[in-house]
Amino acid sequence: MSTSNETKSKMSVTVLTGFLGSGKTTLLQRLILKAKSSGQKVAIIMNEFGSFDVDSNLLGDDVTSQSLLNGCICCSLKDDIEVVLHNLYHKDNPDIVFIEATGIAHPVEIMDACQNPTLIDKVNMPFMIGVMDGKRFLQRDKYTNQTKHLMEEQMTYSHFIIVNKDEELTDEERASVKAAIQTSKRQPELYFTNYAKIDDIDLNGKETWSIESQHKHQHVGIQSMSYTFSGPIEMALLIQFLKDLPDSILRIKGFMKFKEEPEQTYLFQYAFGVPQYEPEMMNMPLTIVIIGESLDKASLRNKLDMLNFS
Repeated sequence: MSTSNETKSKMSVTVLTGFLGSGKTTLLQRLILKAKSSGQKVAIIMNEFGSFDVDSNLLGDDVTSQSLLNGCICCSLKDDIEVVLHNLYHKDNPDIVFIEATGIAHPVEIMDACQNPTLIDKVNMPFMIGVMDGKRFLQRDKYTNQTKHLMEEQMTYSHFIIVNKDEELTDEERASVKAAIQTSKRQPELYFTNYAKIDDIDLNGKETWSIESQHKHQHVGIQSMSYTFSGPIEMALLIQFLKDLPDSILRIKGFMKFKEEPEQTYLFQYAFGVPQYEPEMMNMPLTIVIIGESLDKASLRNKLDMLNFS
């Protein structure tokens, strides 16, 4: 007898982010085997151009694999990732989903895709592992400013970082990598490895190998929260709420109704200080998801209550 939706627990999601050629797929293979050895049911979502070269006999038939091609999970394939995660939740209900993003994906956009309002009760806040080619990262100034910024952001928003190809780094270069990361306001923990070997890295949590449970006290980082409105709200009050938001709020997405047009549901999105409203034909639940850095959830909830009940 299948488990009902009401009793299903949320799926954990671990995202591997990092620039092209950093070793994400090699790390993914090791993480899959490690999770399986601890008894977890595993699913994989690949958003990479190319084949997924994993020995199926090694992984077994109990690992579900989905591919997202011809686009990037952080932009053109956002809707696709929502559909895939919904399907995994209802059909396979894995304990953990590993997502290997393309080398050009931005981690905040990936988090946004995984924390869609329709997924908030099914998927935990993604845990980000940055994968770095140490030498290439140190040579990032030779790339365009956009690419350099992306390489830095991929590491900045990670909970911790696997620095691959350690044997190619001198002591001075290793120190330079550490210094570069220590300038980040989050200062994620670094692990230097070769071939993404993680055998000597303790990833075991009290339930399964939950990395987040060990580092939560150190890395507040990006968080998410959801809020459900009881009915239509006033547009003017929403605009004032948005004007007062701190810069630490990165994304808001969800569904709203307004008192000026109470029968119409709108898909609402907010990013980089700009709100967008799009009529929604379906009568969706009036829930929004807020993603930001070190959220003051109590304060935000109080302000949203004022919006909701004014």
